[in-house]
Amino acid sequence: MPLLDPGERERWSRFRREDDRARYLAAHALKRIVVAGLLGMPAGALGFSAVCRRCGGAHGKPRLQEPAAAIEFSLSHSGERVVLAVARGGAELGVDVERLVPQRDRGSLAPAVLSATEQRVVAALPPARRPLALLRYWTRKEALLKATGDGLAVAPATLTVSAPDAPPALLSWTAETPLDAPAYLFDLSPGPGHVASLAILGARLAIVERAAGDRLLTGR
Repeated sequence: MPLLDPGERERWSRFRREDDRARYLAAHALKRIVVAGLLGMPAGALGFSAVCRRCGGAHGKPRLQEPAAAIEFSLSHSGERVVLAVARGGAELGVDVERLVPQRDRGSLAPAVLSATEQRVVAALPPARRPLALLRYWTRKEALLKATGDGLAVAPATLTVSAPDAPPALLSWTAETPLDAPAYLFDLSPGPGHVASLAILGARLAIVERAAGDRLLTGR
């Protein structure tokens, strides 16, 4: 808890469920430990801001305040996983992880999340495979919209990405807001029961996945 700033501690206190609090704390402590380690700074000294690129409100994409643009990062947590993506330089990142609950019916989300092409792909699958397919589509799109900073201000159904069992790629972007840079998508390996994707704008970087448990526990 001492690593978090007052705003993060206040947001942590709003969660009513203990597991939600634990995920939030693990995610934001890990963010500070890793970024501070890359910069050679104390984790508690880092400052972050979030400014919406549409309205200027304080609900936009989180960024490091100082040193400006030295590290790009994106954070997501769900179920028993926290995922942090970091990169040096100007590439924009977005990452998303979701817990897979096979018995949970997510079919009602399909029209809001999937383009017509994607809906046909999912409908052609056996029912048992549809939850994973829908979640794969969702994490790829959520990661991309986090990378652009648009979030759900851009309807996910206006994007079409590759089929769940195909290499991840953006196939079309029909949203009114233009996409200003090449987009690269990657499926991550968060372990059993979870699905995760990473989006990078501007440059295709090499991806290295690491388990962060030891780093989080030791604070290094």
